[in-house]
Amino acid sequence: MSDLSLPEPPALDQRHLIVISTRSPSDCLAAIAHALPRVGGRMRGLSLKPVGAQFEATLRLSSVGDAGADRAANLIAAWPNAGSVRVEHQWVRP
Repeated sequence: MSDLSLPEPPALDQRHLIVISTRSPSDCLAAIAHALPRVGGRMRGLSLKPVGAQFEATLRLSSVGDAGADRAANLIAAWPNAGSVRVEHQWVRP
């Protein structure tokens, strides 16, 4: 009988998507700037776009666990006029 070893699957990276709905882009950006140094991790991307009368900011983080991403979202949501926040935890191939 021969050894039919399968190759190891590629490692997955954990990433987090924080979506912020805001009326004040400047307060939203200030909240992000306040939160990031407190949770660590790596910012993988940030976008801001108008959606009707509001704006939607999308922040992508890596190198921080679920608890760190949740903490970042809570810090952003607690910032005055930053807006409402939603977090998604994702596993992606590098």
